[in-house]
This record gives sequence, structure tokens and C-alpha cells, in this order.
Amino acid sequence: MDFDTEVLVVGAGPTGLVLAARLAAFGVRCRIIDMEPERSPYSRALVVQPRSLEQLAPMGVCEALTAEGRGVREVRIFVHREEAVRLGIGDIGVDDTAWARPLFVSQAVTERVLDAHLEGLGLTVERPLALLGATQDADGVTATIAGPDGTFELRCRWLVGCDGAHSVVRKEAGLRFDGDAYPQDFILADLRVDWDIPEDVLNLFLRRDGIFAVFPAFEAHTLRLIASRSGDVEADPAPPTLEEFQAIADEVSPVPMRLSDPVWLARFRLHHRGVDRYRVGRMFVAGDAAHIHSPAGGQGMNTGIQDAVNLAWKLAMVSRGRCDEGLLDSYHAERFPVGQRLLNFTDRLFRLGSSSNSLIAALRSFLVPRLAPVMLDDRARRATAFRFVSQLGIRYRKSPIVTPYEGDASAAFRAGPRAGDRAPDGALKDPDTGRDATLHGRFDGLAHEWLLFTGRDTAASAVEKADRQLASVVQRFGGLVRSHVILGRLRTDHRVEALFDERGDVHARYGMDGPGMVLVRPDGYIATRCPGLETWPIERVLEGLFR
Repeated sequence: MDFDTEVLVVGAGPTGLVLAARLAAFGVRCRIIDMEPERSPYSRALVVQPRSLEQLAPMGVCEALTAEGRGVREVRIFVHREEAVRLGIGDIGVDDTAWARPLFVSQAVTERVLDAHLEGLGLTVERPLALLGATQDADGVTATIAGPDGTFELRCRWLVGCDGAHSVVRKEAGLRFDGDAYPQDFILADLRVDWDIPEDVLNLFLRRDGIFAVFPAFEAHTLRLIASRSGDVEADPAPPTLEEFQAIADEVSPVPMRLSDPVWLARFRLHHRGVDRYRVGRMFVAGDAAHIHSPAGGQGMNTGIQDAVNLAWKLAMVSRGRCDEGLLDSYHAERFPVGQRLLNFTDRLFRLGSSSNSLIAALRSFLVPRLAPVMLDDRARRATAFRFVSQLGIRYRKSPIVTPYEGDASAAFRAGPRAGDRAPDGALKDPDTGRDATLHGRFDGLAHEWLLFTGRDTAASAVEKADRQLASVVQRFGGLVRSHVILGRLRTDHRVEALFDERGDVHARYGMDGPGMVLVRPDGYIATRCPGLETWPIERVLEGLFR
């Protein structure tokens, strides 16, 4: 059957852009539409988390993002006009990633960078085109679209809604969107702040009415301020004033603050909602179309980006006829629990931080300055907290498409990540050129990466034999699999193309005392692992996945 496109992506925010870009890179025919005639100059999301940066890195966009973004150096918490907590974001206890800090960058910049990347792949966002409705059958989806020249129908094989909180795709798929609105209203300002605190510090002021936050600069001398307020947003729909923010700043800050040059002033109400399913037949939802929640922790946009990366490789494999359609069920199986955990976490954190209840406010003011230093003074606790907020700790161990090691893992591995866990990064060296490299730097995000760890004491002849077997398997699967040999010991007689784990850190991070193998999916999660140099356990996994 003829289709106008294989995949139609509705919504051109960061989630839709990443999905379309990944699909295009895989060679899948897709189109991306958006109902707005042009992009908003205002930035809703400000933070790109380390896990998102890892998954964006194979696209080659991180350099452009970091050039315009800024890291956070410190967090300060103020209670009753006094500084109660000062936490440096230096040694966070995590060394298996190239991205050790969140990046504060305007969503407008993020979208501009992704737009340029998409255009480099020969694809542009089609505007203004609005999805009016969609019906699906056994073969595909018929989408009804309204544009400047009238209404038309577009036939696609798969339809993905990245169209936000009011998603048409979600409604057409018949999905529930359970949740509610928070009782407070919130005011936001992007403006200039003149005071004695550096622009790369995150400041939280605990107050009776909730919280007042001053985020690090995300553009030249432009900071974001958000305050929770009791009251009814419907009863007061007008935007807040600069004077309103100045009054709050004067009330809570012991450091004189002069606010000026507002770029954006807004009043809004927040919701916490999530869908019951991420897939209905040939329709999918991702990002805000699947989950909306408070901005606590800077998780929203990042979760959408990671929804897109998770779905893209699966849609690509099925669209290209490499995998059965059952693979697509794993999108819900993996991402739905992530969305639910996110909703629960942000809801609890946000209710604690923004409540105007006098008892909760008093408890918050008493506990936060006492517990925060204790919780984060220990390096291991800092690492645990950072992995959660940065989303480096997300894992899919219960996924139907990951294969745990069937033997005695305690005897075969020295801990290390299991099937379904994120694949850690690490520093390596090219033994032929002497140049430094990283493991993630060798991943392209478009294939399964087969890692062969040699260990320190494996004979060169055994490594060469395993390398020949590995090359034969990789050839059999075409471009679906790429291989990397990681030497635990540098030998003068090695005859394989390899990377050298000079300090043994990468072997240790993967739990390899001796030789072993790890298969990493295109989205950077471990599909399976096994000890030794026999290729058949991983071959069996690949044969079960690919046609």
C-alpha cells in the first residue's frame, strides 16, 4: 500500500524534532508538522539534563548547545531572609559520563539548534499545519490536516503525537489523561537581575506562600524567576507586573535585588497528568502529550527527548522491515513506568516546595536547611541524587526486549550494569595513534554496539579468534550491529583494531574482571551481557530481535 510518508510526527517542540531527526538519520521517510506559523521566542524549558545530552551527542548538536548554555556551579537555599544552605555542584560523585552537570539553555535555542540539524538531514518542519483528526486501520493511519490552502488528508503508516498537553493525537487515540491541576497559581519572569550573586547559581527562597526561585542565566544576563502564589488564576488572568516580582524579591532576599528589562512575564497554572498507554495500534504519544507535571527538577522536556530516542530506533527497525511490529510494544513497557515515577516524584517535591499551608511551610523551613547538607555531604548520596535528577539512573530491567545473563552473575561479573541499565561511558586510548577517545564517542546511535572486553590476561590468539567470529556476525547483520574491541592489556603482538583501556576503568565500570561481551542498543541501554569470548549468547539475542 502506498503511503504519503512512513511516519507523521505532529508537534515540533524538542520531542518532535528529536524524533524526526532520529528517524531521518535511520533513513525512514517521515514528515513533521506544527500548527504554529512560527516558533515562540519564549522559553518554557531551561534545563537539558546529562542523560539527554548523552543521547543528543551522536546527533552532533551538543557543541552548539553548550556554546550558548551555562552550567550551574552552586545551589543556595534561603529561609526567612537568611542563607541556610550552600551546596557546590563540583564533585557530584559520578565519573562515568562526559556531562557532569545540567546545562541551562533556552528552549528557544534548543529548538533552533535542532531545527538546523533537521534541515541538515533534508527535512523541515511544515507550518502552519494543524491535525484535525485521525483514523487508523490495519495498514496505517489517515490524518486530516488543515493548512493555509485548505484541508487535506495524509496517509501514513505510523502517527506520533508530540503535540503537547492538548494533544489531538492523544484524543484521537482515545487515551485517558488522568490527573489534576495544582491549587496555586504561578508567576514567571525572564529578566535582568542586578545583585551580588553570580549568574551561574540556582537560588531557592522558602517563603510562607511557597517558593521563589531564581534560576541561572540561560541567555546573556537573562535569568528566570518563578514564584508560587495562593489565589485563583482564572480570577486574575492578567500577566504579573515587574513591581509584583520586585515586591517578592524585597520580601525574601537578604541580598538587594534590582529587577529590570523584562523579556517575558506570565501567570499560569500547573497540572500533573499522565496517559494510561503510550501506544494504541499505529498511534503513539510522547513528551507532554503523554505526561505533564510540575517543573520541579527540570525533568519535563528531557523526558520527552528520551521518549523520542527510545521510540525512534524501534520505529525505524520496524519500518525498514528489520524487526517485527511486536517490538513497538516495548515503547510503552519501558517509558510508561518512567513517566509514572516522574509524575510521582515531581508531584511530591512540588507540593512540599510550593504549599502555602502554614504547617507544611513551617516544617519545610525547619527541615530543608538541616537535612539538605546531611543528605548531600556524602559523595555516594550526592551521586544517587544526581543520577536520579540527571536521569542517568533510568533503566529498563523489566523490559521484554532485554535479556538478563542466565548464569551466576555474582561469579561472572564484578557488579557492573545489568541488562536494561544505561551503558556507562569511560576514557579509552587508540593504541595505534595514541589519541584519547571515549566509549560513547564511538557510538553513532543508529546501530547496536557490540563491546568485546578482553580482560588483562587473555592470550592474543584468543582475542584474535573472538575478533574474527565477531566480524563474521557483524557482517551477517549488515549495518544493524557495530563492534568494538576493548583491550585490558596493551600487547605488542595484538592484530585487532581495538581501543585500549589504559587504567582499567571501563572494564571495572562494566564489571569485567576477565573477558566478556556487552550488547548496547541504539538508545544507549544494555540489551544483554555475557562473560567470556563466545559470541553465540549475543548472536542468539540478535537473532531473536532481527528478522
